[in-house]
Amino acid sequence: MGGRARLVPYLVLLLPFDLLVVLGFTIAGFIGFVGRGLKPATPRKRPDNSVVAGFGPRSATILIVNWDGKHLLEECLPSVLQAARYEGGKHEVLVVDNGSTDGSVDFVQRYFPEVRVLALDRNYGFGGGNNRGVAEVRTEIVVFLNNDMVVDRTFLKPLLDGFSDRSIFAVTSQIFFSDPSRRREETGKTRARFDRGFFYFWHDEIHAEDEAAAVIPVFWAGGGSCALDRRKYVEIGGFDALYAPFYMEDTDLSYQAWKRGWKCVMAPSSRVFHKHRATSRAKFGNRFVDNTIRRNQYLFTWKNVTDLDMVLDHFLRLPRIQGRLMLQTDPLFEIQAFFRAFQQLPRALWRRHRAIQHSVITDRDVLARTS
Repeated sequence: MGGRARLVPYLVLLLPFDLLVVLGFTIAGFIGFVGRGLKPATPRKRPDNSVVAGFGPRSATILIVNWDGKHLLEECLPSVLQAARYEGGKHEVLVVDNGSTDGSVDFVQRYFPEVRVLALDRNYGFGGGNNRGVAEVRTEIVVFLNNDMVVDRTFLKPLLDGFSDRSIFAVTSQIFFSDPSRRREETGKTRARFDRGFFYFWHDEIHAEDEAAAVIPVFWAGGGSCALDRRKYVEIGGFDALYAPFYMEDTDLSYQAWKRGWKCVMAPSSRVFHKHRATSRAKFGNRFVDNTIRRNQYLFTWKNVTDLDMVLDHFLRLPRIQGRLMLQTDPLFEIQAFFRAFQQLPRALWRRHRAIQHSVITDRDVLARTS
């Protein structure tokens, strides 16, 4: 009881800002309601779905975003090129370099001349780098890979086969660690639950019946190990800079796809191996990365949840959510994460307003279809 009592001053400090979140939602909801009554939403122009000459409908571009990862590309690229040759057909490998200073661009051009390189002037982060890369893609399927992924030579076919269903948005791979003795914190079988007013996300265990399936529904397709329908990706708007510099862009993108009536699935027979997991932690530090993930949990809820009961549950329980999280970490960590999210509240609400016009299924439907 004493531990909880010490949290009271921190929760009192946050309470006015919790109320401002509620007020922001109320105002945004009213403006959106009035706006829809005055003027119908203008349908977004659907992007051209043509395939560039020389590429077939099963052609894919394997897009790898890199930042100072020359040593990772040295391990990653040979397996990717082998997989592309093994699958046959016409595929392309594109490295998007986020302003590296370690000689990554020269290294790729010298040792892997068959790889196309898009050299950016600075680091645009995970989402920004991928968005700029997709703008250069000439195929209808794009495969996102982290630069620390090594792929099985047969990984590509199960991903491409998934798009025989035209409602598919993304097909993701099963993920392994190179060290088989490590606990599999990532599997590719992603799940989520909305519990006591807050979203929680995890990778589930792979069962024997999963291995036997061609595909299984997942909550989100991992941004470093999945294939996407480029046309649908562009129609959504790509990875949202709201979550910059990293984490949960892929969760948000997949959720937006689900709510539009599209599907995200895992192909268990497509296998990739994460060689150097959590390279972002080595560059940014554990606390900053974890704090950014927590910030983005708030932003994901504020942008995406439109079910009225779920929204009210979040608002009514917000102080309890914050208190529960403070007991798991520490008060200053949670206060920092909340205020970082609060600063982005107007952007989250604007994106919410734009996205809700395209939703055709509910939040509860998404959770039911991916559980």
